[in-house]
Amino acid sequence: MRDTFLRSITNDERNALYDMIEWSDKESNYRAKIILLRDKGYTVPEIRMATNHHDINIRKWIHRFNEKGIEGIISKIHAHKSIRIGTEMEKKIVEIATKDPRKDYGLPFSTWSLRVLAGYVSKELNLVDSISYRNKKHPPQVWDKVQTVKDYIGC
Repeated sequence: MRDTFLRSITNDERNALYDMIEWSDKESNYRAKIILLRDKGYTVPEIRMATNHHDINIRKWIHRFNEKGIEGIISKIHAHKSIRIGTEMEKKIVEIATKDPRKDYGLPFSTWSLRVLAGYVSKELNLVDSISYRNKKHPPQVWDKVQTVKDYIGC
């Protein structure tokens, strides 16, 4: 496989990349390291060994840097407003979760997974824009052991 092309880096960009290593968040830090290592002539497999990141991601960040410069590798802050689910909406979700998706909704499966339920509620019923299938009331370990929504709510 031929090596991933990196366009020439200006001195200002190089200085900004070094600053990112010193002062930025963890994600932007490793992205800056990838670009600087590639600029020094390291191959993608060598960068993988140095950073412990997958080749596909290394190539992705090199391509984004080529296209957008520093802006292409900076971590973006996603300011999503949390959606509160009220008691009535929670009752409606539990009602849906306790029904058989195949019999009651004509869906091609007989049990709900957390992710499928979240998608069904958010898209098909327009109750909310999006739902996380992780719940702050319950630690992630609980969700990892749950096979279906019915296991979780005890039906």
